[in-house]
Amino acid sequence: MVSYFTKTPYDHAFYDTHIKDRLPDKIVDMHLHISTVEICRNTKPDMTDWAAQCGSVMTAEDYAEYAKIFYPGKELFINALPGVTKGIDVIMGNEYIASLKRSGAARFGCMLTDPSWSGEYTEQLLLGGNFDGYKPYPDFVTGKKGADIGMFDFINREQFEVLNKHKKAMVLHLPRPQRFPDDGNIRELLEIKEKYPDIKLIIAHCGRSYAINVIKEARRKLGSMLNEFYYDIAAVLNPAVLRYMLENVPHDRIMYGTDLPVFLWHGRRRWTDDDYYNLAREDFPWNTHYEGKAAEEGYTFFLYEQLKNILDIADEFEGRVTAGKLFYDNAVNYLEG
Repeated sequence: MVSYFTKTPYDHAFYDTHIKDRLPDKIVDMHLHISTVEICRNTKPDMTDWAAQCGSVMTAEDYAEYAKIFYPGKELFINALPGVTKGIDVIMGNEYIASLKRSGAARFGCMLTDPSWSGEYTEQLLLGGNFDGYKPYPDFVTGKKGADIGMFDFINREQFEVLNKHKKAMVLHLPRPQRFPDDGNIRELLEIKEKYPDIKLIIAHCGRSYAINVIKEARRKLGSMLNEFYYDIAAVLNPAVLRYMLENVPHDRIMYGTDLPVFLWHGRRRWTDDDYYNLAREDFPWNTHYEGKAAEEGYTFFLYEQLKNILDIADEFEGRVTAGKLFYDNAVNYLEG
């Protein structure tokens, strides 16, 4: 476990007041990354990326301890995703996820793909590990700059065909700096939907819609096709975005996620219409302590801020019924149905 993970009396009080009795008894976390120090031994995280500064290693045992502290009295299930930092031992990481499925430590699990693999080899790994699908990542493309990387660069077409053949899932982190509404992303999402209709496509982080104009512009370009995809809300705290999703997307297509181990700290997020910024108590290199130490004493877990915001918005849309869908029912129905 990371050294800075501590639950304070304020965190206990915040959970008991705002979350405990509103949160469903069963929860599926659809987006978190499980790995070990050995799997990550050759990684060199991009330290210009704030998320990379927050840690990339979380074992299954670590997560079990975090979950008991974060969600006391609740039953947790996970969709275990491998670490995705460039340099990771991909084969070892995938085998670790497969072992968690075999042991029952993970209810669901997805494998990391390398775009250099053939469809045949990818299929062997997918079926041999009993994976529920893929968790690809743009960083595993070579020979292209990040801004130029498209979806068919980090998942090759043979790999798409394999996933479609077996009607498996894909938790897709959209590439390109413009996020969800980037014209290249819109074009490729529509192509995937047309050519590979049996893939259970889950757009991670609502397409990285952390600010309201990102999702609004995506809907403007996609129109009713926005409703044809599934979404996890990992790292999405913005109440305006959460409300917009529930107003414009069927409630059975949205699933809870955390993106642990990134968010193990105390903090908040602020927004403009077009962007966001994080505030934290812990001393990460990116943290300027903008609000000052006194204000930071009033920070609870970043994860608790997310939970409260989700539950507050769910209360505007049938409350417990909607919360039950977001936190448990949708994930189980989609991946097991």
